[in-house]
Parts: sequence; C-alpha cells; structure tokens
Amino acid sequence: MSEDPRDDPRWEQVRAAASRPVPTPPGLVERVLRSVGGARGKHTTAPLDLPSAGGKTQVSERALVLMTRKLAAEIGRDLGGVHVSAVALEEDVLQVLVTVRFGVEATVADVLRRRVGAALTGQLGSAPPAINVHVVDVHPD
Repeated sequence: MSEDPRDDPRWEQVRAAASRPVPTPPGLVERVLRSVGGARGKHTTAPLDLPSAGGKTQVSERALVLMTRKLAAEIGRDLGGVHVSAVALEEDVLQVLVTVRFGVEATVADVLRRRVGAALTGQLGSAPPAINVHVVDVHPD
C-alpha cells in the first residue's frame, strides 16, 4: 500500500509554505484575465511574426494563446495532477498558470514548459515565444 503524501512528515515544510500566501507578480492575474477575455473573440492585434527556417510564420495572438492552452492542458493531464488555469501572451512571453495536486513535484512546471515548447514548435514549424509556467495553487486531490 502506498502512503498518502499528506501524512509524510517530510512534507511539513511544504504544508507550512502552502499556508502562507504567495503573491503573484504585480498585475499578472489582471493581465491574464484580460487576455483570456480577448481570446474569446475581441482581439484585433497584428499577427505575431515567429522566425522559421523559411523566413517567418505569422500567427494571431488569439490562435497562439488557444493552441498553447489546449496543448498545455493535454500535456498536464498526461503528467497527472496538473490543471491549466489560464494562458496569456504578456510582453512576448507566454504565461501559463497552473494548479497542481498536492504531492506533485515542483519540477513539473519545468517539464510542462519544455513539453509545451516542443509541441508548439511541432505545430507551428517555428520556435514559439518564451514560455513561463507559474504554479498558482495546490489542491488536495
């Protein structure tokens, strides 16, 4: 039988850290929510030019955000215990906000970032913008 990680005394520091609020970068939540609202149909920004072997690939911000969200959600499910809360393009960096199940190692954020980058490269045929993955909450199950 496997033990419940919540009963493991080695997690005491994690529980203590989880009890203290961790501030998100100033304005990040508002910017992500504004971007999510825009991704639902109001974006009129110029297409992004992504460098590729043949010159450049153009993609709308809305398409890039929605594609990133879909890929990140699929990869998060495969990793187990990772849920994508929001995705936004902020200052040419894709910001991916996730919640993780208690007991999931913090390194999952880096794994998700690398896999999403590789998946986007495969879909776009060019390197995507930089990607940051922020763990914004931990849930018990």
